[in-house]
Amino acid sequence: MDSFIFVALCLLLWLLPLPFGGNIEWAVLSLEVTVWILFLVSLITWLKPEPVDNPSGERRYFRVVCLLLGLFSLVALLQLIPWPESLVRVISPAAWSWRHSLVQAGLSEVRYQTFSLSPWASAYELLRYLSYGVFAFLLSRTLNSRSRIKGLTFTLVSSGLFQSLYGLSEFFGGTNRIFNWVNRYYSGSAFGTFVNRDHYSAFLEMLFPLSLGYFLVRSEFFSLKPGLSWRQKIVRFGQEQFQKSLLFIIPPLVIGLGLFFSRCRSGIIIFIVTFFLTLFVLSLTSISGRQKTERRLVRAVVLLVLLGVVLVGIGPVLERFAQGGFFDRHRLLFYTFTLDLIADYPLLGSGLGTYVQAINPYLQKDFNVILTHAHNDFLEMLAEAGLVGGTALILAALLGFALALGRWLKSRDPLAKGVGLGALMGVFAILFHSLTDFSLRMPGNALVWLSLFVLAVRAPLVLEKKEDRP
Repeated sequence: MDSFIFVALCLLLWLLPLPFGGNIEWAVLSLEVTVWILFLVSLITWLKPEPVDNPSGERRYFRVVCLLLGLFSLVALLQLIPWPESLVRVISPAAWSWRHSLVQAGLSEVRYQTFSLSPWASAYELLRYLSYGVFAFLLSRTLNSRSRIKGLTFTLVSSGLFQSLYGLSEFFGGTNRIFNWVNRYYSGSAFGTFVNRDHYSAFLEMLFPLSLGYFLVRSEFFSLKPGLSWRQKIVRFGQEQFQKSLLFIIPPLVIGLGLFFSRCRSGIIIFIVTFFLTLFVLSLTSISGRQKTERRLVRAVVLLVLLGVVLVGIGPVLERFAQGGFFDRHRLLFYTFTLDLIADYPLLGSGLGTYVQAINPYLQKDFNVILTHAHNDFLEMLAEAGLVGGTALILAALLGFALALGRWLKSRDPLAKGVGLGALMGVFAILFHSLTDFSLRMPGNALVWLSLFVLAVRAPLVLEKKEDRP
């Protein structure tokens, strides 16, 4: 039954980004129904509790992460419960004032209020967050062997490869379609099956490091012993095993090209940052004992991506930077408005999923745009969940990343080192991107990010077991 659950999760992970990044109602419903059915199935098959395999030194951090996630869930529940009006007025005066203005507008007065400005929107959002949590839990429980780690890696890399190829084909074909729908909003950019090119770029920037990390795992066939003659080197490069390994360079090249032609400024900058950060990490450690070869291969892949961009046509990419520069100055206004919102809803926030309603009073009079997101996931989470819930969730993510990094540094298995490095870089990339965008609000991106997180945490633990070594 574990195998069935794992395969179902991989299929969900691969298919969810196809319908507009998963950001439509029936796709979200499919996600929620699938993970909860799988959870019920797991309850039947996992009646006997399994021992926790966390090392004793890490259990404290693991418990802290669980407590922080529990605190976030508690805040989300408190937002939905009707409380006496007097209590709401004390804890969240802005929420009381907002609802009191509706009463003055003609609505019937109520004696009980919620901290959320829209409890139905918050309940909808909470169900989505809980579904994400169940997905991560199930994936963590079933990701327990070398073959499944390879299977999850293949699922993620193949998904990124498909999105990149599809986005590039529509871009260079000039059709600008997502299947039968023509995307007029972002014509002139590659966007795959995402409406927004920035979210497409975030999807690819998470998977490029993973594809590169797995390619480095195969790099043993690119390392030549010193003193070989030219004839011996030619024979080495002609071996079938080497040629098969050479195929693994294709995914990072194609995914890198798709990322550049998305023409997302943040995505391109993060690509460069990830490249230098990967080189820095490989200067401190090695995946399989061939440090110089691995660094050369990383440089070679990035140079080939840049060469491909130049040969295919770098004009559209440069045009994007020439038109808007390196940073959208309008987003500074968004951040200012959001900080004002956080200041008025400091403890419990305005409610999950209520940013679009809560931000309106803070917009300038000549601001003629509906602001649905803060273009900064951290600020938006603090606005919706308050300093208590928002900080708890952000700290849980950062501590989880630190836990995965600690396990990766102790790992000695080449597959764990290569896949773990790619997963960590992917998690870092989207956290960095979230400073200027809201890509994690897309269900397709959220599942990929959670999968990378689980892969980074579990791979070193599973692959370091002696009985699981090849």
